[in-house]
Amino acid sequence: MFSSVQKIAGCVFLVLLCVSCAGPPEVGITEDTLYEETAYDYFKHDYELGPGDVLEIVYHYTPKPTSKVYRIAVGDVMRVEFTYHPEMNRDLTVRPDGNVTVPRRGQVEVLGLTALEVQEKLTDLLSADFKDPLITVTLTQYNRAIDYLKKAITTAPRGQSKLTTVRPDGWVSFPVIEDLKAAGKSIPDLRREVQEEYSKLIDHMTVTLILKIMKANLAYVSGEVLKPNLYLMQGPTTALQIVSMAGGFLPGAEKASVLVISRDREKRPQARLVDLKATIEEGNIGRDVVLSQYDVVYVPKSSIARRNLWVDQYINQIIPEAFDMTYVLGGTLIDHPPLIR
Repeated sequence: MFSSVQKIAGCVFLVLLCVSCAGPPEVGITEDTLYEETAYDYFKHDYELGPGDVLEIVYHYTPKPTSKVYRIAVGDVMRVEFTYHPEMNRDLTVRPDGNVTVPRRGQVEVLGLTALEVQEKLTDLLSADFKDPLITVTLTQYNRAIDYLKKAITTAPRGQSKLTTVRPDGWVSFPVIEDLKAAGKSIPDLRREVQEEYSKLIDHMTVTLILKIMKANLAYVSGEVLKPNLYLMQGPTTALQIVSMAGGFLPGAEKASVLVISRDREKRPQARLVDLKATIEEGNIGRDVVLSQYDVVYVPKSSIARRNLWVDQYINQIIPEAFDMTYVLGGTLIDHPPLIR
């Protein structure tokens, strides 16, 4: 009889214990609720390019009259004519080393000179062979960088544009100009550099950079989530959304103190605690925060989960198996003979 009373009392105790541990319902609202507060503060910082990002560069060229003196570049072709010695007339192409081959004088450097300066230079060089040589220099093909660029972009199916990818080393290639470092730069910053490089070769041309595929907009999730990992954010993403992408909270997660580590505009780390428990209970996304590129979201263990870990590390793994005791603390089971017989 006494043993039955013990069993009944034990069952009642366990039921009361389970009810007390269950706590309030996870969702606290009972009807539709509208909040004025919002978490969406879009694009606080410029997006930083990274490996894998795909850019489209669009070229806009409008020829216009200019008073700027044209200087000879590699690939230009000039017509050299001798008024009194037509047998010397010929077309000369500027080689990659900046030289042309002139009869009787061999290699003559012309890179960076104007047509008039080349004319004066040839007149001076050939004065020893011809008395008062009358030489005329006319550029017949020039500004060849435009031709090279047109060829590079029109062979692609996109017309007057070209796709390029940021390489794993952070550099990116564009037609005609040298490679540029793209990783860590914003689109406007990189566009200014690209524009400056093209302006050295081609007048009256502007470029537009468009981010076509985004691969570096990453956030890192760790701690008490089902699938800790790094995740690509396709657009504005909140801490609760990134946790959902990571499979959701584990039972031992402390939802009320989720740590979000970001960097400010000066790249200094800053941390804040986000109460995602209240966000879920109240259905108020205004309590959530929008993540920035490369943010770290850490979901800590709850206090009871930490106690379970402490019990497992300092009791379960220390007490000899011969003791064969059991008790339960917050869901962690330690084998032992039942308390109620």
